[in-house]
Amino acid sequence: MKHFRALGLSLAIALTLGALIASSASATAPEFGRCLKTAGGKFKNSKCTIASVPGEEKYEWFSGVIKNKFTTKIKEGTIATLETVGGTKITCTGETSTGEFLNPKEVGHMPVKFTGCETSGFKCESAGAGAGNIVTAPLGGPIGFETEVEPPTKNHIANELHSESGNIAEFTCVGIKVVVRGSVLHKITANAMKITATEKFTAAKGKQKPEHFAGGVPKEHVLETSTNGGPFEQSGQTITGIITGEEKVEASTIN
Repeated sequence: MKHFRALGLSLAIALTLGALIASSASATAPEFGRCLKTAGGKFKNSKCTIASVPGEEKYEWFSGVIKNKFTTKIKEGTIATLETVGGTKITCTGETSTGEFLNPKEVGHMPVKFTGCETSGFKCESAGAGAGNIVTAPLGGPIGFETEVEPPTKNHIANELHSESGNIAEFTCVGIKVVVRGSVLHKITANAMKITATEKFTAAKGKQKPEHFAGGVPKEHVLETSTNGGPFEQSGQTITGIITGEEKVEASTIN
């Protein structure tokens, strides 16, 4: 009987330690980093998602990004749309930006330029940017879990963006002033080393998807638009963009 009690106690301790280790690991995720081939590494696959076993210690996770600059551009043949819940819609045919990975969990210093922007056939313009051009303030924000499921490799990651100073954008369309404020979430590719990836901002009828991180509250991160000094309306941004970095980067759900 003593033997079984000791065995049970040992098992309980092992399970507790395992839970604490898993909790500690998940507390640091998600983060940007690099999964690199390294002798004696803790992982056996090139995504750093499968723990190594003796003889298969091939890859190691390195937190953060060394070559930290990136660019974005709209996917060819698509348009970007900003639409309020009231139905006001602004479309743009082009988009470009530059930005930086500031640390393992955040991007920033990212002003975005939209081109070919109009509403109801009338051009929109940020002050001094030229007809059809809208320029945002520098944007930035953290990554976080959009879903939290088991196993952790199945989780989705989202990136939140907000203005680093003031409103997101201010511009005019046929003399009517438009102000955009708030923050926006979009899903990003998880658990894959990539130098180029497709990122989608998704919305329908002025409502963004997702609107909050896992465990957050409804409408935690939404855009709002005011036209001609009127009240702010909830708004949604849709765009399919291509992000290109200086080196392969991974957003990991387990590291």
